[in-house]
Amino acid sequence: MTLKEQLMQAIPTLTERDFATHATDLYVVAYPEVTKWLKANYQFFNNISNFTGQKGSDWNGEGKPCYDIPFAHWNK
Repeated sequence: MTLKEQLMQAIPTLTERDFATHATDLYVVAYPEVTKWLKANYQFFNNISNFTGQKGSDWNGEGKPCYDIPFAHWNK
């Protein structure tokens, strides 16, 4: 199961629009429940970087704090 699938299973309020990708990286909106789950369950949490979603993008991260999770787009 990919990290995105794990997050969606653990946090049912997440939707496809809470995620984006770039190359091998997975982006997700940094909702408090996402932060809590990642800290408790993702062994590479220290490799995650923060960014603010660009305005004009077509996802829920627009203008919000988000996470860039390297190499997590396809990895299981």
